[in-house]
Amino acid sequence: MDNLKRLEEKRVGLYQQYAKENKSATLFLIIAVLTGLPGFFLNQIFLIILGIIFFVVAIVFFGRAQKHSTTFKAIVKAEIVTEILKEQFDDVSYEPKNHISIPRIVQTGMVKRPDRYTGEDLIMGSYKGIKFEVSDIDLKERVETRDSKGNVTVSYQTYFKGRWYVYTYERQFKEQLKIIEGRGFGINTKGLVKLDVESIEFNKKFAIYASSQEFGFYLITSSMIEKLMELEKLHRGSILYYYVGNELHIGVNDRRDYMELSIKTPINEESLKTFMSDIDLIPAIINELRLDSSKFKNTL
Repeated sequence: MDNLKRLEEKRVGLYQQYAKENKSATLFLIIAVLTGLPGFFLNQIFLIILGIIFFVVAIVFFGRAQKHSTTFKAIVKAEIVTEILKEQFDDVSYEPKNHISIPRIVQTGMVKRPDRYTGEDLIMGSYKGIKFEVSDIDLKERVETRDSKGNVTVSYQTYFKGRWYVYTYERQFKEQLKIIEGRGFGINTKGLVKLDVESIEFNKKFAIYASSQEFGFYLITSSMIEKLMELEKLHRGSILYYYVGNELHIGVNDRRDYMELSIKTPINEESLKTFMSDIDLIPAIINELRLDSSKFKNTL
């Protein structure tokens, strides 16, 4: 990329400001502790108030440091991500603050309905004639815990955090197929039959459910099993697949934030390798699962 040097100069400038604000924040936090704690133990109101003031000042400096980090991330997403995507895909668009619709994800029956959620980095485009949508998703459920005295504490715990993919091909299948690694995330298998394949290793890792055995084995060939095992190795955490209509949904629950660069990391070809691999996964799935093959095209 031609603009790496210019972006690195921007990063260095922002990082210097970030480090300065962070250093000031840490200093004021230490002073807050050194004044506030003795005041608390000695019951000296003046020292306690002084400690609180220094603590507030530290928070302000931490906030200013975080602002520089946020500015850097915005620059990366506006310039680096957009350029890479345009080089690789057709009709591509990128919305850093948007995500795939949560009701659409829940409707698949592959995850339970969240009580809270967030999402970002929505990418839409096409590759080899296959349309795709990809975004980061974080789904949380409400959890109540009760202590020995009967007091109830409410928290929101993440049960899915990772990437959600939707691929759209030509052919409309009337049946559905679900392939789940591990325990799943509240998956609905009502009306589906469970299948086993010849690969013992695959059966240990994945559970397969289809609307019929015929449809399940029509899609799950020995070649597909091999490709699914290869894709599984590319992802940490657990992964699920759902073929329905003319769409393939893929959820990767690996507790990762994709396409992120730290303000502390120099921008160069080496540091962009992991960043690039996050984007390369999009066409890799199309290629490995052969979504552009005749099986997924309309038949005359």
